[in-house]
Amino acid sequence: MTTFLAIAEHSKLEFSAFSCKSSGILENVEGKFLMTEIVLKPTVFIKNEKDVERAKRIVEKSEAACLISNSIKSNITMKIEVLVRS
Repeated sequence: MTTFLAIAEHSKLEFSAFSCKSSGILENVEGKFLMTEIVLKPTVFIKNEKDVERAKRIVEKSEAACLISNSIKSNITMKIEVLVRS
């Protein structure tokens, strides 16, 4: 979340809220339990319809720059939702 906040601020994206739910798959691989897949479901609430694609790009950029995401060996999938509310 902090990476998103920093990039959104630098990009001057006006948003009213941000949340991110996550889930994962834990499997026994060769006798060890491993998280083999992580699904992130970030939601960004913006004020202007014109910023929907831009908000999605900023979330994607945030995930690519995230220290934690880059430290995880598991497959990470994102399901981005951008909602407009005035």
